[in-house]
Amino acid sequence: MPTLPVVAFVLGGWDFGVAGDLLLQGIIFAQFAHYTTLYAHDILLLRVFVWGLLVLTTLKSAQGLAVLWSQNVRYFLELEAAVDLYQTAWFLEINVSFVAVIAFYVQMFFCHRLWVISSKNIYMVVLTTVLFVVALLAAFVSTRFTIAKDHLQVDNWIAVHLGTVFAGDLLLCSSTTYFLLRHSKDGLPQTAGILNALLKLTIQSAAPAAICAFLGLIASQIPTRTGDLSFWTMLAIMTNSWLPKLYAFSALWTLNSRKGIARSGARMTSSEWHRYTENHLNVGHGIASRLGRSIEVRTPGLHVSPVLGSGTTMGSLQ
Repeated sequence: MPTLPVVAFVLGGWDFGVAGDLLLQGIIFAQFAHYTTLYAHDILLLRVFVWGLLVLTTLKSAQGLAVLWSQNVRYFLELEAAVDLYQTAWFLEINVSFVAVIAFYVQMFFCHRLWVISSKNIYMVVLTTVLFVVALLAAFVSTRFTIAKDHLQVDNWIAVHLGTVFAGDLLLCSSTTYFLLRHSKDGLPQTAGILNALLKLTIQSAAPAAICAFLGLIASQIPTRTGDLSFWTMLAIMTNSWLPKLYAFSALWTLNSRKGIARSGARMTSSEWHRYTENHLNVGHGIASRLGRSIEVRTPGLHVSPVLGSGTTMGSLQ
């Protein structure tokens, strides 16, 4: 007969995890509806990305519903069978890999965004991408050992997976922030609002997934070291259920914020432009002329970038 900790922390962890998953999926459905309404004429690649994200996250929720049905309905009076489900059911054996695939799918979107924001800084983008590829491969190896019932190796590779994911997220967020700050230093006055909004969006949208990955890393290692089931076991299960949805939430939040950020870019009048160039003549006529070629004096052009998730004045990012 399963002990109380198994029922409370394993079965209960899945109950709370799937409940949070379904809540986040509802938010994702709303974000998707918002995207299809406002960005129906977006470039094809982005529309395919959003549709793919919707399919993947919906399948993840379907997996969660299958777990709830199995442990709370099918095996309601057979707790031992419900507990063994996590060792025998194929849709749970592939869970870590499924989560990793969704996370990787979104991470590649943000790596491409970093490629644009960093003015094609190949070293930073390649380093970040390599970390995410390693995390994905570690998840696949973990699934291989899960099927082989080698629990010690499963724990080791899950630690590699979560640790690499967190390191990649941290590098991605910090490098994106750095390049945005560098652009804001050399940008024009009317781009200040845009870049500040982009910076705020980057931190706010990345924080939920990064915090979830960090908590998942800690929670997954404490039961491994102590050998006992506890609240940390339940937290590890819950964070693993929520992480892919938080990644999807972050990507859709970024895409749906473009029009709002574009509107935040103030347009300079002719007199404001004159004062700006007068104040910056000491930097050199070359810079002033370069900026003058990039932006019209009367109505500075605003380019809405689907990848940056913002409206950006071309002169500020060249």
